Amino acid sequence: MLILAMLSLALILHMSRSIKETVDEHTEETAEELEQEEAEREAQKAEEEAAMQEIEDAAIASHVYSHRGSAGAEEHSFKAYDAAIEAGSRYIEQDVVISSDGILYVSHDENAVYMTGYDGMYEYMSSETIDSLETDAGNKILRLSEVFDKYGDNVNYVIELKTNSDACTEAFEKLVEEYGLEDSVIVQSMHAETLESIEKKYPDMPKLFVCWNQGDFDYVLDLPYVDIISVKSDVETGIFNESNCKAAHDAGKLFGAWTLNTEEEIKGAIDMGVDNYFTDDTALALSIEREYGQEVRKASGE
Repeated sequence: MLILAMLSLALILHMSRSIKETVDEHTEETAEELEQEEAEREAQKAEEEAAMQEIEDAAIASHVYSHRGSAGAEEHSFKAYDAAIEAGSRYIEQDVVISSDGILYVSHDENAVYMTGYDGMYEYMSSETIDSLETDAGNKILRLSEVFDKYGDNVNYVIELKTNSDACTEAFEKLVEEYGLEDSVIVQSMHAETLESIEKKYPDMPKLFVCWNQGDFDYVLDLPYVDIISVKSDVETGIFNESNCKAAHDAGKLFGAWTLNTEEEIKGAIDMGVDNYFTDDTALALSIEREYGQEVRKASGE
């Protein structure tokens, strides 16, 4: 009888240990599962916050166009573009000319003398000659294709076609198609007919008219292929004002300006309701947009 009792007790103890081990294992598994679920929730929250921050950053940056990357000795160089992008720019500007053999280059003027000291019109110079030129800062004259090669679709391009010719327009359209960047380009021109021509191939590509006077502003106001009217902001032209800003908005267009480089100028543009503007100081502009512009634009219903 005693032996039977001892066997029963041993069995009970064994079963108790097994149950405890099972419970402990289940508890450990549950704890691990809870930790995993918590980690997944934290990761999802971080992703959502990053996505929201990206949307906010993109909205802020949409108002700021980095003028030639930055104007001055380094303008239209990789150094200028890199500095603008590092400062937070999403929109870098290229002024584009064409060589005699149909290659697109990035240069503010149609004559090379301004950037290189060599007095010659790009359209009469071969690509071989242009490739041999250097700016005062020691930079080469970039081909537009080189800019596309370097930055791809990681940035938006605000491209002004300086040469009003079919050859320039066709070369631009061909290059954009080759690189698949039609969704990454805002094309600009001071010639409405150039924008009209590009509208045929790229109707969804934003088109910016570079406006120098009130007559041109009034002319393009109702053109369906002009999406943005960017006006010269100096006092002499007199076209950078609330009346024209309102007129552009009433016509369903964005209103822009060039070139705004001081805190006073940029805040004044924000107060006016300007949608975008060119600047040589990307870091300053983005800082003002973040600290001042967001509140003003939100209050105005943008």
